[in-house]
Amino acid sequence: MKASNKVVTQFLLAVSVIVMIIGYIQLNNSVLWGTEKVLEYMVVQGGMDSVQYNIILQGFIEQIKWSGSILLGLGGILFIACIALVLNKRSGLN
Repeated sequence: MKASNKVVTQFLLAVSVIVMIIGYIQLNNSVLWGTEKVLEYMVVQGGMDSVQYNIILQGFIEQIKWSGSILLGLGGILFIACIALVLNKRSGLN
């Protein structure tokens, strides 16, 4: 493996790990961040009833969960692709 290919692969591995960590953090904190967003929304609206609050809260939580899932999935796919590339280069199966 050439030095430039090795640097690119290491960079892509680092990026994939960072993206996976960000996705995991979003998934882990989706309820907390969704609650904070709905409270900010309530301040702007001036209040709402409990049914409306729960619907908006669920929407914000789902939005954060979806973005976290997408980031975690894309980071995982990139990580697996980089590992497969490294293993192919080492085994000489070009």
